[in-house]
Amino acid sequence: MRIVATAEVPAVARQAFARLGEIVVDGGAGGCVAAGAELLIVRGTRVDAALLARATSLRAVARTGAGYDNVDVAAATRRGIPVVYAPGVGSQPVAEGALALILAAAKRLRELSAVVHEATWASRYDVVGLDLAGACLGVVGLGAIGARVATLCRALGMHAIAHDPAADSASADGVELVSLRDLVARADVISLHCALTDETRALVDRSFLGRVKAGAILVNVARGEVVESEDVLADALAAGRLSAVALDVFPSEPPEPEHRLYSDPRVICTPHSVGLTQRWNEEVFEALASGVERVLAGERPPNLLNPEALAR
Repeated sequence: MRIVATAEVPAVARQAFARLGEIVVDGGAGGCVAAGAELLIVRGTRVDAALLARATSLRAVARTGAGYDNVDVAAATRRGIPVVYAPGVGSQPVAEGALALILAAAKRLRELSAVVHEATWASRYDVVGLDLAGACLGVVGLGAIGARVATLCRALGMHAIAHDPAADSASADGVELVSLRDLVARADVISLHCALTDETRALVDRSFLGRVKAGAILVNVARGEVVESEDVLADALAAGRLSAVALDVFPSEPPEPEHRLYSDPRVICTPHSVGLTQRWNEEVFEALASGVERVLAGERPPNLLNPEALAR
């Protein structure tokens, strides 16, 4: 097959797809049209209906990761193009990354590191972290990743509460389910793990942040657009509503580093990569290659987003 990836892929991806063809990397999804791609591997690029209409050779789309909001699945279905993704794969690495961000924000590691690098040793007593034992963790979105974060944080002695309209007491596994308003008012650490939908887009806005417990920490490893803008976070930090922010995703990617939010020492950032471990790469690309092989054989793998496309 003629396979085009929209961003660089690791060696394990080339190995996983070797039985289907050689991967060619193109910096944007539009390159798949010129390349006559039969398979498009989507990494951080928008694949809309217009592109799908031009990509007349396309037989399948593989979206790395569990999120697929950047692929117009409905348009792909109309054109009979199966879309496979990797739900559940990599939940542990992403959860560990979220925990790392929570710890870094709570222990103010960026500021403490600056004390050493800037030779301001005496100021170390002015940087006081948060005790997580006994603190309340609020998880927004109790899917595979959110549930795993709750488990990890409970091992530190945190009390975990969660808001997820799709969860029930059986699936919550001991996590207290609450309303979003209750979560915002009670949580010392708010960790975002919800999918990007019409309901969650710009969920974290001025109204949301105006209700948080004073001095709370906000962590986002879900989707950048769940937060309305960098401005609302910067203003919440300036007002003392938030004491720290940790982001792996951004309202616009890559973000503008000149924005005032990113000069605040209480803000810790990673480039939408906190879960990209060796194991994640291996599991995701093997799941995608296996799913593509099955859909090309007319089968219905569990990681197929649009089984209706097979009939077309």
